[in-house]
Amino acid sequence: MLAYRSSGFYHLIMKVKKEIDKSNVKFDLNLRWYDYFFLLRPVLWIPVWTFLFLGYFWGSALETFNFTLILPWKFWAILGLYSLMMSSVYIINQIVDRESDLINNKLFLIPYNIISIRTATIYAIILALVSLIVVYFLGIKFVILFILSYLLGMAYSVKPVELKARPIADMLANAIGYGVLAFLTGWAVTGKIQGRAFIQSFGYILFVSAVFINTTIPDIKGDQTAGKYTIGVFLGARNATILSSILLFLAFIYSFLEFDVFLMIPSLVGLPIFIISIWDESMQMAKISYRAVSFLFVLMVALRFPLFLALGILILILLRIYYTKRFMINYPSLTGR
Repeated sequence: MLAYRSSGFYHLIMKVKKEIDKSNVKFDLNLRWYDYFFLLRPVLWIPVWTFLFLGYFWGSALETFNFTLILPWKFWAILGLYSLMMSSVYIINQIVDRESDLINNKLFLIPYNIISIRTATIYAIILALVSLIVVYFLGIKFVILFILSYLLGMAYSVKPVELKARPIADMLANAIGYGVLAFLTGWAVTGKIQGRAFIQSFGYILFVSAVFINTTIPDIKGDQTAGKYTIGVFLGARNATILSSILLFLAFIYSFLEFDVFLMIPSLVGLPIFIISIWDESMQMAKISYRAVSFLFVLMVALRFPLFLALGILILILLRIYYTKRFMINYPSLTGR
């Protein structure tokens, strides 16, 4: 703790706390038992689940316009274990990003030392080990996919690789992590992974890339201050939104050729919003664009799998209650943080 208090990061915390006090916003910095659950970043489980369900859908060759209420136990086991493993990665990412998160005033648990770096690190290690050990009993193909996903997640956050600090590489890491690895993990539940799986995943690579670019835009100022060199910082807000709009258009074209309704509708609806965000200097439209398009994409898949819809709604309700009661912010929302 002494080393922590003597660091420049501690002084940064004190500076931001003073600014918060000036704005009459008071945070309760005492640890609560449920903070450990929200440190897992369950909001990011939803996109992970989306691609797991999509992989299972295409691997099983299910009908598009139908409902699936019952899924095999192995799918649910993989979904739970994969979520825990990815949460390990998300915790490490929060540790690495604690300074920029403090500047951007988000993900308060580690930046404000509500949960210490040491505790968070141990927590992340336990989650990774448990998920990898248990999944071993479900098949070696899952072990390989889990390890690849974990290594990519660590490479994204941790130096010296730190893909999140390398423009284009940060985008591709997210696109491959969600659009390929999570997708293939869901597909693998149905049996052998075929070449068709990689073809089907290409549209999702384009889609995730487009969405990811716009997620970096609202944080450009904070990332510049913290020295993070994201694709948003590299291109600038306007050029970044131009590129994301092009990628979303290509995702729509690909979805049309593959008749992927899950991808087609969100891409088509989202295009006007993405294009409008090119001329929005406030960057609010960029924030709305990726949240609205992501929500519609997830909703399309969730409607196909009603249990996913129920779980997603439960997670969002818990998040809204937690952030409102704990930090007095309106999250998740289309326009809020």
